[in-house]
Amino acid sequence: MTTSYTDIESLFESRKNNPLFNTSYPISPKDWVEYSVFGELPFEAIKPIAFYVHIPFCEQICSFCEYTRICVPSKEMQFRYIKNLISDIERFIRHYPGIKLYGFDIGGGTPTSLCKEAFSMLLEKYQNIISHIPLTPDFEPSIEATFQTLSDEKISVIANAGISRISLGIQSVVESVVNPLHRQNVDATAMKETIDKIHATKIKKVNLDLMYGLPGQTANTICKDLETISFLNPEQVTVYEFRTNQVGSAFSVNSETFYEQYCLLFDGLIRLGYKSNLGQNTFSKDAGDYGVSSYLRHRMLDGWQYKGFGISAQSMSMNGLSYNIGKNDGSILKRIGFNDSYEPNIYYSLPEQELLAKFIAISGYSGGFSLPIANQIMDGKFVPIYADVLKFLSDKNLITCSGERIQISKEGFRYSGAILSMFYPINNIEAYANYHNLSYLPK
Repeated sequence: MTTSYTDIESLFESRKNNPLFNTSYPISPKDWVEYSVFGELPFEAIKPIAFYVHIPFCEQICSFCEYTRICVPSKEMQFRYIKNLISDIERFIRHYPGIKLYGFDIGGGTPTSLCKEAFSMLLEKYQNIISHIPLTPDFEPSIEATFQTLSDEKISVIANAGISRISLGIQSVVESVVNPLHRQNVDATAMKETIDKIHATKIKKVNLDLMYGLPGQTANTICKDLETISFLNPEQVTVYEFRTNQVGSAFSVNSETFYEQYCLLFDGLIRLGYKSNLGQNTFSKDAGDYGVSSYLRHRMLDGWQYKGFGISAQSMSMNGLSYNIGKNDGSILKRIGFNDSYEPNIYYSLPEQELLAKFIAISGYSGGFSLPIANQIMDGKFVPIYADVLKFLSDKNLITCSGERIQISKEGFRYSGAILSMFYPINNIEAYANYHNLSYLPK
């Protein structure tokens, strides 16, 4: 890491308006090829772990989505996928029989796009797992869904399984914004009816996802989205930035527009009674609740280990990181049909600075990161190594520093991706720039 104050300032200036610097790190597993090791990623059996299950099926393929997904295949293919996924989970539990779960999220894709039989099979397995494994006191499982695929029967299955949180994607209620992106939503009245049905069960929390920076979004469309949130009154709201570099779109929005639209959403949600910190993308009506599941909370704030199951799912521990088969691979259907496991045969044994960079990128959704965790990852060397970076960012009022946390300031949020990138290993950033033929790095 360069220690010249002038060089740090020059580097920051070269990055601050570039959308490639966001909470995605690394941009591709290929960036870590030098750290690849044959074998399975080791976990610390004495520490809590979370499970994430990836269901890569959707009824419609939204063009803004960066995740691995395909249109819902045949029932036969769905059953193959779930059976193989369950087999991977059972094999992992046999290998780590003494684990304790701090979270369990089912995401995608759209898990509720599964046929009712495959969906019931998956939730029955979830019930079986948590009935035999110790859970942390704040264990709070979650599942993703869409209003179109969340039938009364599936709501009942989710509630009976003991899952306490459902996250539903809206992105925007304005048709002129979402329809060109190959997405359609049900009307607000239908959404309210579904949420009322969810609240009539044992499911405690509903989260709604919104996006900003989408093509066609304006202050007026965002106001309509906020009016809908007021009408639906979910316990939680999450807002996501449209990341054009992930979807290969020629469309671009400058950082000032992103900032203005986020602030519109932030101010509007705060007026509606939600709690959050500027720069954070999660909002909750409960001041003691960070607005996410326990899996996301501990992963984002505390850097806890997690294990992903299913095609392209990610896993991380203090030993490194791994991606299941299917990451950046279009042959998903072939793998579903003929692979009996989605586990990878390599993982990335990461040095501490790469582990730090990944943690900071994940924690970036909270608008900052934990200083004690950063020091722990760096074996107590975080502040000495990044002292000049911290001084520069503090001098420019881009961050605030406390004994426990580095938080991006209101002024800094315009350039949050560039700020986070100042803590990444410089050699990886240079390699990334060369790979993408970029010219914004100072020579």
